[in-house]
Amino acid sequence: MLPPAPDALTQAYYNRGQRCWSVRVRGLVAAQVRALALSDCTLRASEASRLRCLRKASRDVHAWVAGTPLERPRPRTAVRIGYRLSEAGFRRRDTGAVITHADVVWLEADGSAWALNPL
Repeated sequence: MLPPAPDALTQAYYNRGQRCWSVRVRGLVAAQVRALALSDCTLRASEASRLRCLRKASRDVHAWVAGTPLERPRPRTAVRIGYRLSEAGFRRRDTGAVITHADVVWLEADGSAWALNPL
């Protein structure tokens, strides 16, 4: 199930409690999906919230991928990316480089994330 407005900017984050991806449209959770692909993506992570979570062991949404939903299979050239509370920002898993943008991001049912042309 995709969000109701596929042309609207969509934010997605991994919901560890539900073991799925929560999808926000216009600031409200519109759906919880097993997998999703987004194009023209910006990867956001609030450093202040990350540090607060580390200090207080609290859990809040402070890292997400924003983009436009699309239907497209993941190619073999996609690079695995991820976010860890212990490190600032989203990173490529192969090099450890921080990334903030990607042409397309695939959020998979197993909780992994893959990007095409991550920058």
